Amino acid sequence: MAKTIFLTGATGYVGCHLAHRFLAEGHTVLALVRQKDGESVQQRIETAVLEVGPLSDEAMANLLAIPGTVEDSAQELGAALRAQFSGSIDELWHSAAIFNFKERERPLVEATNIEGTRHLLELACQVNPATPPRFIYISTAYCLGSEYNTPVPENIPNQVNEFRSIYEWSKHSAERLVDQYQQEQRLDVTIFRPSIVIGTPETAVLCNSGYYQVLTECRRLRTLLERNQGDEFDGDVQTRLQGDPYTPLNLVPIDFVVESMVYLAHCVHLASDKTNLFNIVNERPPTIKEVHRALVSSLDMTGLKLVSPEQFDVEPMNQMEKVINRRIAFQAPYMHEQIHFSTDTFRQFVPQHVLPPPKVDWHYMEQVNAIFLAQFEDDDQ
Repeated sequence: MAKTIFLTGATGYVGCHLAHRFLAEGHTVLALVRQKDGESVQQRIETAVLEVGPLSDEAMANLLAIPGTVEDSAQELGAALRAQFSGSIDELWHSAAIFNFKERERPLVEATNIEGTRHLLELACQVNPATPPRFIYISTAYCLGSEYNTPVPENIPNQVNEFRSIYEWSKHSAERLVDQYQQEQRLDVTIFRPSIVIGTPETAVLCNSGYYQVLTECRRLRTLLERNQGDEFDGDVQTRLQGDPYTPLNLVPIDFVVESMVYLAHCVHLASDKTNLFNIVNERPPTIKEVHRALVSSLDMTGLKLVSPEQFDVEPMNQMEKVINRRIAFQAPYMHEQIHFSTDTFRQFVPQHVLPPPKVDWHYMEQVNAIFLAQFEDDDQ
């Protein structure tokens, strides 16, 4: 049965894949899109969706851009929506977020990731109040800080104190807000917590956050040394990064994430009178050692060493190491902390014969790296 779905973050990495999937299934997608100079909101969302893959003209006719941002109030969002669409909304998927993590950025992170979620929850209560849409919030598997690593539960603990960044804090706070609205407004809500999302060998859609930021900075390091040393450069970068080779890095492919979320959204057995919450993670993640092997192979470099944070106390970073470790500071905790995730609730509804764990090994990562690095080829000529 075709639905009408209001989607935020639709021009983002996860959001554009969700929009493409919804349209391919025959649903109507109302995408909240920020206005930018030089391109209409409709052009922006159509470009983002078609980068995932082709769609028929009939499917694309069901894609409608709603100008606005999550920072807008529920009243402003509702007015923008009704100016474009007068029907009822079946589901509201909230995917938009910013990944800023520095303390000085707390006001911006709070306004976007927490208050933005509040605005969407209020919109869900107002848009068709007789039958409010299902509210589906896309969080992160790393929203419970470093207190809950063995394993990260599929629930919202009463108290969490130790966050690795204000990004984690903001996503946890937003989850609490979603749960609060479920209890007080009786909304039908589901929270999805994907881990570190990566592409597949088949997709050309790119992003520059998460793992890809580490890959970008390592490439930048190699390029800088190559330019400085010229013909004498032999690929040896002699640089240390924080990382434990035996730490699992929970990389999960975008197709597994989307398939999991859509499958669960279609599940008729989910309770509508409580908050449904699922960790969408890789139950067989690669280790940092495997990811490192693929990274240095893809970049044709040597001398990129993984060391514990304590080693920098013994032998301080050189200037080059300070730069690259500062630029990947957001990802650093996940490269040396042992973080594991519970998937009991997820597997209760999505058995392994339906959706087996993805196989992300060094060969898989080399393919993904090649697609990402291809975008820089013209710059390297």
